Amino acid sequence: MTTKGEILIIDDDRDFCEVAKVALEANSFTVRCAWTGPQGLAHMREKKPDLVFLDVIMVLPDEGVTVSEQMARDARLRDIPVVMISSVTSSEYTGHFPTDRPLHVHMFLDKPVSLCKLVEIANDFANRQETAA
Repeated sequence: MTTKGEILIIDDDRDFCEVAKVALEANSFTVRCAWTGPQGLAHMREKKPDLVFLDVIMVLPDEGVTVSEQMARDARLRDIPVVMISSVTSSEYTGHFPTDRPLHVHMFLDKPVSLCKLVEIANDFANRQETAA
């Protein structure tokens, strides 16, 4: 079976990961999940994904931000598109979200996000990569 691309979901909400994985795989994407930032970085270094869906709040309130900053500093990872997904703006951790520096993300989505929207975004990035190739 032909795949549209490799997607990594980094989110400590295992239910969200599994449901998103099913929806994306049903649309011809290969999907891996990581439940912590360090695990996600290890997955990326093991096999570089075409797109990352990244939660902000995991073990630490700004863990996703830290992952995106580490990606930006790593020459092997900095060109991977990142879609940050979080409920941080409506949580008690709003103050942990940096507003004083640019984030290494291509798009930001507030939770809850529909599965249709995730698939639409994944398809958009896949089409961009196909056009660029």
